Amino acid sequence: MTVMRSAWIKWARAFEHQQVLARGTREQLGGAEPLCEYVRWDNAADNSDPLIKAHWRLKVKKDFPERWSVLIGDFLTNLRAALDHAFWAAAVQHSGRPARPAQLGFPITTRASAFARQARELRELVSPEVWRVVEATQPFHGGAEAHTSPLEVLRVLSNVDKHRFVHVLRRAYIDLAPVDIRSEVPLEVVEEWHHEGLAEDNDVILRLKLKRPVNTGPVDLTPVFSYIPTIQISEDPVEYRTLDSAVEAMLTEVLEVISAINATMGLPFPDPHSFELGLEHTEVATEYAGSVLTFRGLDGAVQRFNLSTGEPIALSQPEGRDET
Repeated sequence: MTVMRSAWIKWARAFEHQQVLARGTREQLGGAEPLCEYVRWDNAADNSDPLIKAHWRLKVKKDFPERWSVLIGDFLTNLRAALDHAFWAAAVQHSGRPARPAQLGFPITTRASAFARQARELRELVSPEVWRVVEATQPFHGGAEAHTSPLEVLRVLSNVDKHRFVHVLRRAYIDLAPVDIRSEVPLEVVEEWHHEGLAEDNDVILRLKLKRPVNTGPVDLTPVFSYIPTIQISEDPVEYRTLDSAVEAMLTEVLEVISAINATMGLPFPDPHSFELGLEHTEVATEYAGSVLTFRGLDGAVQRFNLSTGEPIALSQPEGRDET
């Protein structure tokens, strides 16, 4: 095995876990049975109330599979190891096997002072060129946004997975469009409130109030709801990112780092065909590739929407419009 091979196959294994996870989310979120539904309440029959009031609650029919959390942990473990293995290879090439191998690892920190302390122990173990790569990629260069650096996100998430618990995915509610209101007479909207951010089971995600006309026929109210899997990337401050964007950012950043170290060490790059990248998973449910949202369309049907292509996908049979 070549000196950098260990780092490369660890990255490749992380990539494979990403592919398996992506396949799972495509199949689940693009399936015929939605994981969530939206339950409506209204006072349409109460003609004594001058307002027509309605709200919708999120009803979680089925949680995201636990397998996804385990796959995320495997992805994080291998990706973090790819960085450590690359640093180990650089140290062995430059200064030989370290005297304290257990203390050797790729440093990641959001504080310049902490990095300076680590530099006193680690800098001399690798070449100046490799150390410049390490320093240039540190999250502390991001200032107030250092906690959102893909390497810092990787450090935090992998530590949580190793030492605390598996990561539980949440749902982020996304507002795609205003409520479509149709009636025989114009209606005045008094209040239209939309939930923002994470949504839990039984949360009210939309509240609507309309002035009730004296003579009114049927009133059609058609909201457009959607949700997408998210993962917490930071505890202080608490922040979330969509799962696909967080995973892709970490995978890309680590690839750039180990590629830079590989090039700095003057080594040839490995043959991509020598990796088992799980490419067979990309051929499954390809119509659901990208960021897939599930929502109720204007025709009352449960639909899928692909953020990557900007097009609706896998239209189901209409469930019927909401009417007051």
